[in-house]
Parts: sequence; structure tokens; C-alpha cells
Amino acid sequence: MENKTGKYFKYALGEIILVVIGILFALQINNWNQQRVQNKEEHRALINLKLDFDYNYITLDSIITRTEKSIALQTTILNHTGNKPRPKTEIEFDRAINALAALSVYFPKNGYLNDLLNSGKLDILKNTNLRNRLSSWNSVLKNIKDKERNVEDQIDKFYAIMYKRGSWLNLDEVATISVLTNDPLPKSGFDIDNRHLLDLIEFENTTENIIFQNRSVLIRQKLGLDLIREIKELLEKEIKE
Repeated sequence: MENKTGKYFKYALGEIILVVIGILFALQINNWNQQRVQNKEEHRALINLKLDFDYNYITLDSIITRTEKSIALQTTILNHTGNKPRPKTEIEFDRAINALAALSVYFPKNGYLNDLLNSGKLDILKNTNLRNRLSSWNSVLKNIKDKERNVEDQIDKFYAIMYKRGSWLNLDEVATISVLTNDPLPKSGFDIDNRHLLDLIEFENTTENIIFQNRSVLIRQKLGLDLIREIKELLEKEIKE
């Protein structure tokens, strides 16, 4: 009897061990499957983020170039205000004054990143450094947009001066935007030279403020470009791995 009981116990124990092994094996397979799915989701996220930030880098780099050119042209105006020598021609001055109203507004692609942030799925990215950089992007972008609005406020003040004291049609003659070059407007009916604006202290002050705010936005733009460059490098590294 004891011999039969011992054999039965060994048999039952063996069955239990096999069941446990089977469960552990099934759990391991499930973990492998889950990991494979997560890896695919992460890879898809990395690719989509890379596409967006490649675009963001190219567009911001181009905007920085335009901002620098605008600042350089705007600064030449301050060489002629008040008692300083006047520009040789009004055309030369009108080209410079057009730059006062120039602001290249930055519109990045943030859709995929915002989806990850809003859904709480940013953790799908294993690289902590990458997650931190991506999490800081929106605050850096906000700084750029805030500075852009400051420039726009100063441009509005420039508009107010032009409406009362200058000739928009004179500016339109030297404008390079297609809406004016393809279908030019008539010349002004007033005998006015925009260079007289250089005698106005409010024009000088507004010009200085526009330059100052543009320099501020340029600093934020360059910080943004540095962050995008870091994000791109981290994304490329993760994709290769």
C-alpha cells in the first residue's frame, strides 16, 4: 500500500511540475510577444518622430537665416535717423523699411509628439534622455511663440506710424511678394518720400524695439534648433539600434 502511495505521489508531483513548467513557458512566450509588439510600436514612434523633427529642423534653420537677414537690414535704418546722413534714394530706404514688417513665424509639426504626450505613451520610448528632450520641446517652442508675439506687437506700432505718416504704395513698388509683383498696384497719388520718417523719434524708437525683439526671438530660435539637433541625434541612434 505504501509503495503504491509513493508511486502515486511521485506521479502527481511530476504532473504538477509539468503543469508549472507549461505555465511558465506560456508566460514567457506571452512576454516575448508583448515585447515584440512594444518594440514595433517604439520603432514606429521613432520613425514618425524622426520625420517630424527632420521637418522641424529644416524649417527652423531656414527661418533663422531669414530672421538674421531681416535684423541686418533693419539695423541699417538706424544709421540714417535724426541728424545722420539720409539714404541716397527712397527706393533703398523703402527696401529696408519693408524689413520692419517682416516676421517669419515658425509652425513645426508636433502632432505625433503631442499624441504620445496626451495619451501617456511617451514611456514607450526606452531612452530616458530622449524622453526628457522630447518633453522639454513644447516649453522651448512656447518661448519662441511668445517672442514672436512681442515682435508682432512692435510691428503693429510700425503700422500705426505708416498709416499716418508714410506711403504703403511706395513700399509696394519695391516689395518682392508675389501678390504685388504679379499684379502691381498703382503708384501713390501723393508726392511723399518715406525718408521723412527718419526725422521722427517714434519711428526710430519703433525700429529699435523691432530689432531688439527680433534679436530676442533669434536667441530662442537658435536654442530651439539646438534642442531639435539633440533630439534628431538621439532618434537616429535609437532607430539604428
